[in-house]
Amino acid sequence: MNLNNAQLTRRQMLTAGSAVLALPWLETFARADEKTPPQRIICVCTSFGLYGPSFFPAKPGRDYEASEYLQLLEDLRDKFTVFSGISHPDIGGDHASEACFLTSAKHPTRPGFRNTMSLDVLASQHVAGATRFPLMTLSTLDGSPLSYTATGAGIPALNSPSQIYARMFLAGNQGDVDKELARLKRGQSMLDRMRERLGQLERSVSSYDRQQLADYTEAVRDLEKQLVAEEAWVNRPKPTVTEPAPNENYPSPFADRSDSIGRAKVLFSLAKLAVQTDSTRVVSIFIRGMDEKPPIEGINEGHHGLTHHGRNPEKIEQLKIVEKVTMGAFRELLASLRDTKEGTASLLDSTQVLIGSNLGDASGHGTTNLPILLAGGGYRHGQHIAGDTGNNTPLAKLYVNMLQKFGVPTDKFGSGTGTITELS
Repeated sequence: MNLNNAQLTRRQMLTAGSAVLALPWLETFARADEKTPPQRIICVCTSFGLYGPSFFPAKPGRDYEASEYLQLLEDLRDKFTVFSGISHPDIGGDHASEACFLTSAKHPTRPGFRNTMSLDVLASQHVAGATRFPLMTLSTLDGSPLSYTATGAGIPALNSPSQIYARMFLAGNQGDVDKELARLKRGQSMLDRMRERLGQLERSVSSYDRQQLADYTEAVRDLEKQLVAEEAWVNRPKPTVTEPAPNENYPSPFADRSDSIGRAKVLFSLAKLAVQTDSTRVVSIFIRGMDEKPPIEGINEGHHGLTHHGRNPEKIEQLKIVEKVTMGAFRELLASLRDTKEGTASLLDSTQVLIGSNLGDASGHGTTNLPILLAGGGYRHGQHIAGDTGNNTPLAKLYVNMLQKFGVPTDKFGSGTGTITELS
């Protein structure tokens, strides 16, 4: 193989033989329109919130004194921005707000609630076809999703690390490939038949039902695009990595339902591999809350019970132990991205990592003053942007920042219009 051949592609490098490992983005092998590393987004939601007095700095600006939790990330200070006084307006309390974390749709507990498109789905549509997986949605447990389509349908998250790894890196035999191609052909044929029937229905139903059909047709079109993209990738070889395949057997955290933070660490590692190998450019990770007692020294009560501390000092101290472990896991993810070189910068410099929660005061199920941190992505970080704790900045304005940085031409998303101008 002549490495000086100008026609050599990154894909050819990945498929040159079993000894070739997963490569980072390389300028030499980039497409003509991609001379800098592509932008990525990783969204992380921890559904039980973070204890505000230990998370938020007291002072705004660049010379803020790190809070108890942020001291754990002090070596990454210039790689992230922390926000306070920020939330989605008119969400309302309760755990139902988790469905709105990436959408900002209002009033999820009201009858007839219909969600809207989530940040990650919109971003994935912008780069559809560029990677094998437009979007990867991961979760520590089964349950309600974080990601939603334009019609408000939830996208089920993957929660088996061995299956996630297999989808990204394990190639099937030719029989498996042929079966996958046949499945895609059947799917496209089914959609062709559905399109004809939908056209007939539109002429005979009410105006309300026509709108329902229009929404459904839009979803079908999205599925068609996905099928076409999948077909294009079926015969392309998958990247090879040195990291061993994870599993769900003891001592894996996925053998212990209560070890949600251990599970999150496994998903963080897979997310880093996913963006490093350009298997996807958009990942969402849901750290679901647990009723069980986490396997952490010094904890003798379930995590959910600790979040409802009622200002009990003993409970708060235990809750802080759990959340410091969580913050440590966040730090490991950010440090791993920072320490992975890509071109003249790092993987973190081209990856926006949103970390936060749908709950502010988890003790009372409050959905204002959310703990939000944005790392990486090439921003000028190292500051605390403080909003009004009584009249919060719409969190979706930050999502507009993120979408624009990702290349989506928009000045509005959900309840947010314009950007947070202090973030540059």
